[in-house]
Amino acid sequence: MSRISKATGILVMLLSTAVCPRAQALQEPPLPVDPRPLAQLISDSEKATIAETHDPKKLMDAYLKISDVHLQAAFNAIKGDNHAAAERELDVYNKAIAEAGKEAFSIKEGKRAVSKRLEQTLYRQIRVLESIDRLFSAEREAFAEAALKHARQLRVEALNKAFASGDVLSDPEKKLKEEPRKESPLPPAAMNLRPVARARQISGDYLTEEEDDHVREAQAPEHRVKVFMKIADRRIKALTDPAATTPDKNDQKKVEQEDREWGAVPKVSRAELLRHYARAISECMAKLEDAYERNPKSAALPKALAVLRDSTDRQLQALRTLASQMKTESETAALRDAIEQAETANKGARDGLK
Repeated sequence: MSRISKATGILVMLLSTAVCPRAQALQEPPLPVDPRPLAQLISDSEKATIAETHDPKKLMDAYLKISDVHLQAAFNAIKGDNHAAAERELDVYNKAIAEAGKEAFSIKEGKRAVSKRLEQTLYRQIRVLESIDRLFSAEREAFAEAALKHARQLRVEALNKAFASGDVLSDPEKKLKEEPRKESPLPPAAMNLRPVARARQISGDYLTEEEDDHVREAQAPEHRVKVFMKIADRRIKALTDPAATTPDKNDQKKVEQEDREWGAVPKVSRAELLRHYARAISECMAKLEDAYERNPKSAALPKALAVLRDSTDRQLQALRTLASQMKTESETAALRDAIEQAETANKGARDGLK
């Protein structure tokens, strides 16, 4: 098998290496799980909708609608500092998306389109879950992090099912135009939750305005991966070399030049910087998936994978040195997630380049 043909299957490898068995989806400490089934935890109108729907595609949509309702309820509860209510709503949310996944993955025909729709919904919901996570108190934040991890893993599984469906595109560009990525708006309340902009950081995102410009301008897979690796490297540097924020005069001009070109790294906690890093890796993998969908046989993919492999090799070494410096559960969990994301990307890149 040629180097390029192996690389075209990288997204399946990237995604499959990230999927854990369903029973291990929620790691310790788990959400407070109500032993009752979902049907006993939802409203009468929601029960009626489920009872009246028999088509798997419509059932998936019904469960996703229920998940949206309870995700919004969790957001409203935590915004009011009601942790217990938020945790209960997240429990219902998790049960609803699990049912949506079960219905989506049971479909034989059109599995790719259905799995993609599930993935797009989860992509949007993950943004809300990240906002909810930021509002949880440190001692109970693990509950929100568990829900976020569950949604991320189900999204990865949905992407993997889409590629494994065997529904090969004969004309990827045509299909892309017919099925553009839909990023549905967040629930109205969540739009106001995002952090206040720091320096030139975009409101509601982890990127600076300048970084976001670089992402949008980098169209080729190799260039886009390089941009995300630069963004990831900047967060690691802020974590491992805090003295770099007060450089000597010889380095001052270099720092100022980078800040002008890329924006100043946001002044946030170590846990938040680690989340920024994990998100950069996750979005890099998603962009590779988009590139694969556009042109599975692109000669640019091996170059992009080599950049991803080499960068995550270096980054993992730096991340592992931070373990002894983590002082809170939040920091430890954020570091663990960052390492998991980097290891997944690194292994996928290596497998694709064999």
